[in-house]
Amino acid sequence: MPISDAPFVFDPADEVHARALTRLDSEQIGWLATTGRDGYPHAVPIWFLWRDGRALIFSEPATAKVRNIRHDPRVAFHLEAGDDHEQLTVLRGTAELSAQPTIEWLESVGEDYARKYRGGLAGLNLTLPQMAARYSVVIEITPRQLISW
Repeated sequence: MPISDAPFVFDPADEVHARALTRLDSEQIGWLATTGRDGYPHAVPIWFLWRDGRALIFSEPATAKVRNIRHDPRVAFHLEAGDDHEQLTVLRGTAELSAQPTIEWLESVGEDYARKYRGGLAGLNLTLPQMAARYSVVIEITPRQLISW
C-alpha cells in the first residue's frame, strides 16, 4: 500500500490506534530509521515527545540522522514490541528539521519533556538548559502511515 502525502490521523475510537497513541505518550525510547547517502538504513534509539500528532526529537547537530534527513526526509519511527512482544507500532513518515532550536521549543514542551526524562537527564548529569544547548536540533516527524498490530 503506498504511503499518503497527508499526515496520518489517529482515530482514538479504533483499538489499535488508541493503543498506539497510549504507547506514543508513555514509551521513553523509540527507534528512528533514516536512509544514509549510501542507500543503507541507519537506525538509532532516541528519546522523543509525542505532541500534536508528531514525534519531537532533540538531536545533536552533527549526527548521521540529521545529515540523512537533510538528504532524504523519509523516515520510519518505531517502538519496542512491548512486554508481550506482540505490540508492534511502526510509523512511516517524513522528518523535518525545525527552524526553532531546542531552547525555544522548551518554552512550550519543556515541562512535559522534563517530567518524562527527569531520571534520564539526571543520569547524564544534564539540566534541561544544558540538554537544550547540546541537543540543539529539533526533528519533527509527521507520520504518514501506521503499521501496528
